[in-house]
Amino acid sequence: MANLSSLEQNLLRRAVIGDIPRRTASRFPTKTAIIFQDKRITFKELNENACRMAHAFEKLGCAKGDRVCFMTHNCLQYIYAWLGLSKIGAIVVPMNFMLKGAEVEYIVNHCEPETFFVEDSLIPQVKDAVPNLKKVENFGYIPLTGAETPEGWLNIDELFASSTDSSEPLVEIDDEDVATILYTSGTEAQPKGVMTTHRNYSITLISGLADLNFRKDDVPLLSIPLYHVAGKYLLLESINVGATLILEYAPNPVEILDLTSREKATYWIYPPTLYQILPSMPDFANYDLSSLKKCVSFGALMPPALLKQWKEILPEVEWRNYYGQTESSPLGSTLQPEDFERKINTIGRPHTGVELKIFDDFDNEVPPGTPGEIVMRGPSVMKGYYKDEERTAQTLRGGWLHTGDIGMFDEEGFLHFIDRKKDIIKTGGENVSSQEVESIIFKHEKVMQAAVVGLPHKYWGEMVTAVIVPYPGTEVTEQEIIDYCKEQMAGYKVPKKVIITEQLPVNPSGKILKRELRRELALRFKEE
Repeated sequence: MANLSSLEQNLLRRAVIGDIPRRTASRFPTKTAIIFQDKRITFKELNENACRMAHAFEKLGCAKGDRVCFMTHNCLQYIYAWLGLSKIGAIVVPMNFMLKGAEVEYIVNHCEPETFFVEDSLIPQVKDAVPNLKKVENFGYIPLTGAETPEGWLNIDELFASSTDSSEPLVEIDDEDVATILYTSGTEAQPKGVMTTHRNYSITLISGLADLNFRKDDVPLLSIPLYHVAGKYLLLESINVGATLILEYAPNPVEILDLTSREKATYWIYPPTLYQILPSMPDFANYDLSSLKKCVSFGALMPPALLKQWKEILPEVEWRNYYGQTESSPLGSTLQPEDFERKINTIGRPHTGVELKIFDDFDNEVPPGTPGEIVMRGPSVMKGYYKDEERTAQTLRGGWLHTGDIGMFDEEGFLHFIDRKKDIIKTGGENVSSQEVESIIFKHEKVMQAAVVGLPHKYWGEMVTAVIVPYPGTEVTEQEIIDYCKEQMAGYKVPKKVIITEQLPVNPSGKILKRELRRELALRFKEE
């Protein structure tokens, strides 16, 4: 363009993360953007603090394209750092705060950051890895709990305080530049680093408006960890529309109820496990949840009995089922409120801007009613896996993101989620969907949570195994569940073993970790 510098051309029409808080601050400068513990931050303060953090990291030597690792629970310091680093084109690598030693070592050495910040209480989990993190020049901590910290490590609060410059950084950043590297759980190998671009995040904001009905008068409660793509998406959408976000350090059922009641939250986004737990909390009936207008369930289908329970508690709430992946930032599909009860066993229709198809094993599209792999394409699909061209080529082959999930479209165009490919149980020559068996077990009036997995078996190949958490105050037996299943499903799908337990392994978002469950059960039960 005539008479415009390269930077001016870039600033004129780019869509990047760091510009989002500035634009909203110009619309709602004095409105509360984030409520966290005893702090209330306006949109003007949010953007200025992100700018101050950007300049602080520049002084530390961080520049465009540099990777910066973080391992922390949700906090304001991390939000300022992520938005600030996005303003200077640096790449943020958030890590699951449950990781330890060798897991930390692999990710940090793989992405090679020069700077690594760890929440003070999590330092014991990383200390064994620290001597082996050769590329890291700056170790820092985030003081959230008052835990002991190593000598010589940077205090992020002091780093922030050292910067008084709240001017907007002027850095040329392209929409297709990588904004974050998000490491996914390693199921078949080491974790994969999903490269998500500024454009990926920007495009999801359109879907948030169209498919999740995000509005400026919403007050979402964000409990999902901010190392997770869904947490980042919800944070950015709240900032984008000018909603007041309530931030939780980590999901805590009592705190969720208290914050909802006290701060008049309007929006919940949780996996079914949390919706199942909340009504069983002490004094549940004493909390005022009447402010809630919208609820999203993700990670697994909402059992009909659970929806019935919540419909009685909050009859006016809009319900949605959500499906997405880290690799799709995390777009996919949503079941909308008008179809929720009628189609509760589906994950709805594709999100705005997303194409979904079902492919067979040879990457041919299959007709409605035929199961196959869910594939998708659209502007929210990742750039690829960091330093892994082979797995990138395999996952994105043919110009489609291959999700590794099995699904099926019905005649009305609603997507049915059948199972993760790796969670299909191969027993006695038959394929059994763990999700299908779970959906039936959930209908039993005494079952609060259920997870079905395949365990190695010398005769069956894999043995269908159900792990059940009953509702508090109820008792259920293994035989009771087996007899119930025999009445409801084909014999080969009926669990050969049922385990009654008090809790299931879940991640910080509340999603059941079947990988951990299989590992635990394999140790408990030798091949039968």
